[in-house]
Amino acid sequence: MKVAKLAGKLADPASAEWGAVAPVEIPLAPVALEVQPTEYIREAWKDRDYGQTAQAAVKAASDGDRLYIRVEWADDPKPNREFQDAVSAIFPTNGSGVLATLGDDEKPLALWFWENGRPGPLNLVSHGPGVFRKEDAGGLGAAGVLADGRWSVVLSGPAGISARGKVALAVWNGSNDERAGLAAVSREWLPLESE
Repeated sequence: MKVAKLAGKLADPASAEWGAVAPVEIPLAPVALEVQPTEYIREAWKDRDYGQTAQAAVKAASDGDRLYIRVEWADDPKPNREFQDAVSAIFPTNGSGVLATLGDDEKPLALWFWENGRPGPLNLVSHGPGVFRKEDAGGLGAAGVLADGRWSVVLSGPAGISARGKVALAVWNGSNDERAGLAAVSREWLPLESE
């Protein structure tokens, strides 16, 4: 995926600047039930669908100082109850990592996490589905807009993270009670290539 060189209000998901960047359609798949962290989750969800978001459109841009990842996906029209819609941009921490399990102890993944209604983004390290550690979120930004039944979210942080060479996505459908490891995740890494 090309990282467009742009200036302007890139932190705003509705900014006109994003119109200059072609989206890449990303197929998503549920994190496998057998790798969920507890027997309770595996039993409670064995007959339920989760990770229901089948695809998302992603764009990437940089103004030289910050990397901006814009993600768009169709919202489930059912109202949310206890859990909110959420999305993460995922980066490897040491060269690679297993997306299907949201990382592991040897190769954890770095997540820039946005959740509807949360006052700011979270900077998480994932050691597997539902096994997250919070890091300092200083320097991260996130904004989301729901319009015409679609979420548009921009996650941003220091441009240096693009040196890790790849990005992936995870989406949680809050109206389906999705949270922690119950997510739809990219099937493969997307290479990040500067324009």
